Amino acid sequence: MTSIAFMRSTALALLTGTLLSLGNAQAHGIWIAQRTGEWAVVLGEGALDDAYPPQNIKQVLGQTRKGTALPVSVRAQAHNVVFDAPSELASVAVSFEDGYWSQGIDGKWVAGSRSQVPAAKKVGYYQMFTRTVLASGSSVVKAFGLPLEILPLADPMQLKKGSKLRVQVLFEGKPLASTTIASDYLNAGEDHSIRTDAQGYAVVTIRSSGLNVIKVAHSVRRTDTSEADEDGYAATLAFALPSTGD
Repeated sequence: MTSIAFMRSTALALLTGTLLSLGNAQAHGIWIAQRTGEWAVVLGEGALDDAYPPQNIKQVLGQTRKGTALPVSVRAQAHNVVFDAPSELASVAVSFEDGYWSQGIDGKWVAGSRSQVPAAKKVGYYQMFTRTVLASGSSVVKAFGLPLEILPLADPMQLKKGSKLRVQVLFEGKPLASTTIASDYLNAGEDHSIRTDAQGYAVVTIRSSGLNVIKVAHSVRRTDTSEADEDGYAATLAFALPSTGD
């Protein structure tokens, strides 16, 4: 398990705050994709990518094709974080701390807890997670143990566009029932959404022959609302299907 701490970048924090203040605090998600020839942790909403302070990434976990833990060497860049992917690396999980966000009476979101934004009508503390499959292997159906996780029950790298993929959504290690999954978050958002059953299972249709991002969000009401009303979680399952050469 690799824990990462980075120095704060004030300029990037302000940039990210400006971008997120325009939308829902849980509308964003994270996933892993190739950017300029490198594997990068992407913060985005649909097809749009945003810059982010690298220190928001709190943990990066790797698994080999056979399920053995594999340290991931990450590098903080000006606007994001990238890492090396050796051939034996099959899956990567990332934890991203977005922090406190407050919604004003105008509907816009700004960074800060209730004590920092006392006039806010809603305040939450938000975290994002991803498990991204990079290569085929028996380990891709093994849970990482993230607070919120979409677990594939088959190797998605063995499937193709139009195939059905059974998944299970886990919250704190337990099945999350009757929650909405966006099966094509990059392109269709909630247009292709389904709900999990009583055991957290759902069947999604793979809609892209390239990068697929499946997303779920979940919130828990706080008993002590002095700083926030809720803890919000967003998680993705991402994978880019291998090129067939067609």
